[in-house]
Amino acid sequence: MSNMIGKVGIIANPQSGKDIRRLVSKASVFDNEEKVNIVERILSVFNYFGVEEIYYMDDSYGIVRKALARIKGINIKANPIEIDYTFDEIDSTNAAKVMQEKVDIIIVIGGDGTNRAVVKGLNLDDPMPLAPISTGTNNAFPQMIESTTVALSIISYLLTEEKEELTKREKLLRIKINDISDLALVDIAVSKEQFIGSKAVWNEKSIKAIFVTVAEVTNIGFSSVIAYEHPIRRNDPYGGFAILSDTGEKILFPIAPGKIAKANIKESGILHENIPYKLLMERGTIALDGERKIEVYKESVASVSLTLNGPKVLDFKRALEEGIKGKFFTQA
Repeated sequence: MSNMIGKVGIIANPQSGKDIRRLVSKASVFDNEEKVNIVERILSVFNYFGVEEIYYMDDSYGIVRKALARIKGINIKANPIEIDYTFDEIDSTNAAKVMQEKVDIIIVIGGDGTNRAVVKGLNLDDPMPLAPISTGTNNAFPQMIESTTVALSIISYLLTEEKEELTKREKLLRIKINDISDLALVDIAVSKEQFIGSKAVWNEKSIKAIFVTVAEVTNIGFSSVIAYEHPIRRNDPYGGFAILSDTGEKILFPIAPGKIAKANIKESGILHENIPYKLLMERGTIALDGERKIEVYKESVASVSLTLNGPKVLDFKRALEEGIKGKFFTQA
């Protein structure tokens, strides 16, 4: 194409798909060279169709930099985001804050945790659309999809006038406890474990309560506990919860790839929008999207609520269909 089109952000997490669950289960490993390959395929498509500019998080492995170096004759202007890098998840949050003022859409390469970090950096009153590609562990938020398809979907999005029709708002969980406020895209798990430690939650016996935005029967992780009681689809206008104990109905569920666990459900139900669930908890930790993030040192009341106005996500299939309909991929 002769005319340059659009500006795209890329946030790739070199740590996604490598946590302790690789040691206690049979989860797949996405090494960083495969992430370079994913980005290379995206950039090759962008270069072909004339994407004007990209902004990228300059991660510790140099995923985007290495992908750029592999493409001969690339015409895309590539800009590393200038932030104070810590090479922790806060980099994804800070990169998203900068990108939302500069790009049309942000590609996120990682798992639920990476996407959560990105969403924390967005203005959710008018969020920048995301194109999430799964390379994590328990991936309920990003899709496992070929990156070439993602790139073509983004080309369709950039060329379409009615862009809002190609995106959808996802649900979001918010938690408040003491003076801490945070969010989760998929699930919140309240644990008796007293320290954050390795972050990833894999001991089902420590879990006291689970809150979810989605609970598909095909999910892996704690959301699947609720799926076996109250299946919740992504487009359902509600979430769900389960209170666990040592007694009650016992559910067998996949806590991680290849690992089956047991949970006793004392109580479960639907979580409606903006109606907080109050939970009294003793000392312990709270996991957000599979990783322990909050330490609770004393008896406290946690408030968990659901909102339907979470991040905006590109509908890959619909975008491609629109591109075909609009003859974006047809030459005279």
